[in-house]
Amino acid sequence: MTLGESDTDLVLRAAAGTEQLTQNPLIYSDPELKFGPTTSQANVAAPSVPEMDQDVPATSDQSVHRDEAQGSGGATLKVPTNNIRLKSDLEIRHQHYQKQKQYAEQKRQRRLTDIDFEGILNIIGGCSNWQVLVYLMISVQQVPHAMFNLSVVYMMYQPDHWCKIPFFNAEVFSEANSTSYTWDDVLNSHIAFPTVKNKQRGDMDWHDQCHYYERNYVHLKNLPFSQAANYTTDNVPILRCEQWEYDKSVMEKTVVTEWNRVCDNNWSRAHVHMSYSLGYLVGGLLGGFVSDRYGRKTAIYGFGILSMIFGFLLGYSREFEIFLVVRFLLAASNEAADLAAYVLCMEITGVKYRSIVGSLLQAPWACGYAFLALIAYLTKSWTTIHMITVGLHCIALVFIHFLPESPRWLIMMNRVEDAEKIIRKACKNNKSRLPSDLGLVRHAEKRKWMKKDERPHYFHLFRAAELRVRNIMLFIIWIATALVYYGLVIALSDQSSPGRSVFDGNFFLNNAIAGAIELPTLAVCVFLLKYGRKRSQMITLMGAGSLLMAAMLAMNNKRTTMALIFMLLGKACIQGAFNILYIFTSELNPTIVRNSAVGISSMVRYFFEYSLKT
Repeated sequence: MTLGESDTDLVLRAAAGTEQLTQNPLIYSDPELKFGPTTSQANVAAPSVPEMDQDVPATSDQSVHRDEAQGSGGATLKVPTNNIRLKSDLEIRHQHYQKQKQYAEQKRQRRLTDIDFEGILNIIGGCSNWQVLVYLMISVQQVPHAMFNLSVVYMMYQPDHWCKIPFFNAEVFSEANSTSYTWDDVLNSHIAFPTVKNKQRGDMDWHDQCHYYERNYVHLKNLPFSQAANYTTDNVPILRCEQWEYDKSVMEKTVVTEWNRVCDNNWSRAHVHMSYSLGYLVGGLLGGFVSDRYGRKTAIYGFGILSMIFGFLLGYSREFEIFLVVRFLLAASNEAADLAAYVLCMEITGVKYRSIVGSLLQAPWACGYAFLALIAYLTKSWTTIHMITVGLHCIALVFIHFLPESPRWLIMMNRVEDAEKIIRKACKNNKSRLPSDLGLVRHAEKRKWMKKDERPHYFHLFRAAELRVRNIMLFIIWIATALVYYGLVIALSDQSSPGRSVFDGNFFLNNAIAGAIELPTLAVCVFLLKYGRKRSQMITLMGAGSLLMAAMLAMNNKRTTMALIFMLLGKACIQGAFNILYIFTSELNPTIVRNSAVGISSMVRYFFEYSLKT
């Protein structure tokens, strides 16, 4: 007990709970609010209220007041004399504590400011040095991403093929002076193979790729070509191929040639497309969840490492079934990382520059498309093409390691200090200045779309009526765009193979042109987006539809060159529609579910892509 303090004062101080109040820095943030005991007093064990009540006289309703001077100073003691007065003081102190707590909470709430991250972007710069550095790191990752996707053009290339007849095949004919005629003479005659209509070549007469005549080929090989070609084919038994030989003038090694996915096994080629499309379905769903829950960089880096692992495994697959499983896992990881990277770029970009950045982010895709054609032309082997792509992806992971997390996502997740570090670093790179009270902000989007302490989830896309209508309409647009785009990709890819009736010419050059045509489309998109997202979306979709109708009319009139031009222009328009749709989808959804929205939309897109291919 201190000097001048009565037993009753000690009881009131302990009963009022000031010991606990002083441990709450939120309430007693100001010195004038601290009325509890000092540090030395807080360590003194105060007697409980019931024990002290026994020592207080309760026989009188009056209080005894006594003034006594002590030394140079005096102390006035005021002692309550009954339990009623004591309990009344305790209730007053308790109410005072509750009021102080409520006031402190309201004061803290007033110090927090609801802001939109766009306000911070306006201060640090919507598209400056820091953002450009992030774009470049993402672009390095986008090139192998495009090559993973588009390598299927060379991986699943089906060359001309025929039965490998014992002692009478291309390998035997390649030996010097083995016969008096060439293997091309055999393919263009009726010596070994029946003649059938080839649908891939416009129903023109072609050698049977799955059957051959049962003949004495050892004897035929030694005859002059004129005598061998005159051998009758009437009543000659026809056998099915057990082994095949392939035309290696375009591609020397593909999945088709490695596992003989021809003739009776031709149906399994669709499984390769199916495994990748299903992987994209899972990747869009899983990537959106991980990115919205655990962060953009976590999704990009984590799924990027998985893509590297599955990429190496795919190149060393020795069984077709294992190849399909690994390709499914590679597609899921690749798509999840790509969607998170796109959303990250959109979140650090100001509204004014978002259309330009969203369009230019598709440029690495077109560059990867053209670069892939060059690698395929030089190597002509799907395994070599794939391993080069994996090597480029490993280099990209080094840059991704230094990628910053999205500060918009960090603020939304109440990780304001982490966001402040990134934002201040961005300000330093952009040579701008930020207010010192950034820590006193919270993201306005979270309060609008989420409840307190709630985690992001897919159902937030459909909880609010506004978001529900938006996303249903977006899904419909994604479906229509995907059907048109991948229908054109399949048609142009099929007609780019040698011997096709429309898109004839060099196989590798044709594919490079098909990818390069997307680059000028991006510049047109930047111009169109100045007039609004919705209007630009309508222009590109209507333009694609009109050009495809013109291509159909030209095809019916046998004007194949004109039809090809209209198809390429239509592909450019629908590619622009896809580019705008990515931007549109990311902007129409809040931060908490932005990656989930883009992921589910992409999942719908690949579902219909797979349906179209099968």
